[in-house]
Amino acid sequence: MNERDLKYFCDLVETGSYTATAKKFQVTQPAISVALKRLESEYNTQLMNHPAHSSGLITTSAGEVLYIKARRLIKEFSQLESEVKHADDQKVRLGFSHVAGGIWLPRVVQTFAHHKLLPAVTTEVDISEHLLDHLRNRKLDAAIFSSLEPLISDDLQVYPLETHPLCVLANIHHPLSHLHMIEAKDLQQFQIIARQPQSLPRNALERYCENSNVKPKIIYEAPSSQLVEKLVARNLGIGFVIDGSVTLSHDVVKIPLKPSKSIDCYMQMAVRKSFIPNKHQEECIELLKNIKDQN
Repeated sequence: MNERDLKYFCDLVETGSYTATAKKFQVTQPAISVALKRLESEYNTQLMNHPAHSSGLITTSAGEVLYIKARRLIKEFSQLESEVKHADDQKVRLGFSHVAGGIWLPRVVQTFAHHKLLPAVTTEVDISEHLLDHLRNRKLDAAIFSSLEPLISDDLQVYPLETHPLCVLANIHHPLSHLHMIEAKDLQQFQIIARQPQSLPRNALERYCENSNVKPKIIYEAPSSQLVEKLVARNLGIGFVIDGSVTLSHDVVKIPLKPSKSIDCYMQMAVRKSFIPNKHQEECIELLKNIKDQN
């Protein structure tokens, strides 16, 4: 059994055609036939048959099992090649969620520059779900992301970094600006500048209001927390953001949520459990885990 035979076989199962598979791999039809016979000989069983009155190939029960297993193996072969090549790489590939990036990326750049490791880092910023997919698909070495609950994973090693509460932003001339803390009922009569749906601050706002049976009066959905802050500075409404994610102008105050009803955002770092870093990559990842202790 070899990877090439498995690729031929899987494509043959999917197309049901020697002609289509041969054309895809730019080989002759007999080459595909020989590969199938080689697999059938190795496993001593028929994997496919061609009924007399059928226009296509039929996969046997044994062939279906091999197809499922082979697909996984082909993916592993591809990932193995990528991992082996990356083992000689002097780069460490880091991903940051939009929220975590705003809070953590400046620290990471400063810390790595201080240790003269900045040239070794490549970064990307995306939503947390995409980052974790990229991490699992070996496109990243580590991901710093944010969520409303600590992540528990079978295939990722997750390190807690920091916890940031959600807070309300208000213009200094807004009626809520004098409060020392906010309750959900305080939001009912005021216009809210929210983040867009599916963003972490928006999910937190919806959960916060739902827990207190309050319907928020959202007048605008901003693509970034920075825009939320700028609109609050113009006194167009109050904002709901993660503490530490924005720089406040002199016209804006931050008001914490009442502790009994507060919602936290968890900053975490994830690394694949299967990842075997080289010495350089390990140094960078260890430095990442300890940045919080240096700030």
